[in-house]
Amino acid sequence: MSHSSFHIAKSCLRTATVSMAAMLASMVAAPTFAQDATDGAAPQANEPRANESDIVVTGSRIKASGYTAPTPTTVIDSGAIEANAQPNIFTTIAQLPSLQGSSGTSTNTFSTSSGQQGLSSFSLRGVGAIRTLTLLDGQRVVGANVTGVPDISLFPQLLVQRVDVVNGGASASYGSDAVGGVVNFITDTRFKGIKGNVQGGISDYGDNEQVLVQLAAGTSFADDRIHLVVSGEYANEDGVGGGDWGIGLAGGRDWFKQTSLIDRGVTNDGSPRFVLRDFAQAINYTKYGLITTGPLQGTAFDEAGNPFQFNYGSNGTPTRGNSNVVNGCFPGFCIGGDLSGNVDAGRTLQSSIERINTYGRLGFDFSDNDELYFTFNYGQVKTQNQPVGGMNRPGLTIQCANPFVPASIKTACATAGITSFGYGTSNAALGNTQVKTDRRQYRGVIGAKGEFVLISTEM
Repeated sequence: MSHSSFHIAKSCLRTATVSMAAMLASMVAAPTFAQDATDGAAPQANEPRANESDIVVTGSRIKASGYTAPTPTTVIDSGAIEANAQPNIFTTIAQLPSLQGSSGTSTNTFSTSSGQQGLSSFSLRGVGAIRTLTLLDGQRVVGANVTGVPDISLFPQLLVQRVDVVNGGASASYGSDAVGGVVNFITDTRFKGIKGNVQGGISDYGDNEQVLVQLAAGTSFADDRIHLVVSGEYANEDGVGGGDWGIGLAGGRDWFKQTSLIDRGVTNDGSPRFVLRDFAQAINYTKYGLITTGPLQGTAFDEAGNPFQFNYGSNGTPTRGNSNVVNGCFPGFCIGGDLSGNVDAGRTLQSSIERINTYGRLGFDFSDNDELYFTFNYGQVKTQNQPVGGMNRPGLTIQCANPFVPASIKTACATAGITSFGYGTSNAALGNTQVKTDRRQYRGVIGAKGEFVLISTEM
């Protein structure tokens, strides 16, 4: 989009053109329109008129008077989108610095109740997706989440002509959901011909296989008065799953170090109270269970329930008192030792996602500058991820008389004169939690747009 300056000549009041966006009825969402205006610089008296240039007005609710500069707008054209070659157009647009904090298939995937798994939504200036208004051809789109934010991956990506990102404060004139800004996807409603795209990929670790198939076609009838465009897409990303227990990640990735922020609880020894340490070992649970307090502290259990002496890091030794304290270790953590009970490596690095998207638009020009149109969009996104391996349950109390306690532990309880002990486990026997989503969108819009001469006067 080019930026042009407007000049008002005192000797001439030019024809004013008002763009009309009315009679729109959406089956699922209330649309908001943007205007297109074509104008050039006003010529001086007795001089030939200069070539006109297209002026695209994205924020049609913003009055020009009172502003000394246009609202900051970033435009990404179809060439830049194609050159980036991403399976999801969201990934391309989200690379803008102003969109840091947006959520896609590799972020915000670990909550089992937020509904954000695989949801591609923009967050301008980091103020949240519900404060960023996302439009398709200037119209609001039905929400794909309880918060009302749409899923960008369900837009007709191959027909996107450009994307306008308005990140100025004036964008709030659209409403409270545009406080962060507006992202407007403009499609090519006059596309003619056929185009397609097939691409695939795989990570250096031999996983996250990707395939994308896109096809779009357009034509016109009745002396170029009826315009039809359609598109269809199929995309599949296998994602990157979690690793096993411990610190090993999926695909043999070896860069995970279980880095933890540890509260030393000490403030008067000249060292920081909070420290970062790699290979931090929690001392209040293990993979299949650990006795954490009392005379039997440090006794762990294997998958079959057999007891063994746990290997604390930092050369730590259990105090075997009434509190979960290990000599030589930080509060709650040792460094190194037996890390097999760690669950963080089990988190999915990137959700798997399967996406189907179809789109069609039929427009009829009943006069030179007026059009009736109908659009329909169906999309489906299915995702899967693993938010965490197992389920940590520290701080439990187990009775020595529990029938599941091994006989050797019952004997040790009797010898020590105790009837219960503190216990913590990762519940590895329960397996890993899997979260699956199936998000579908049906959207239809019937509308009309046009323009007419309001005033035509010369002075």
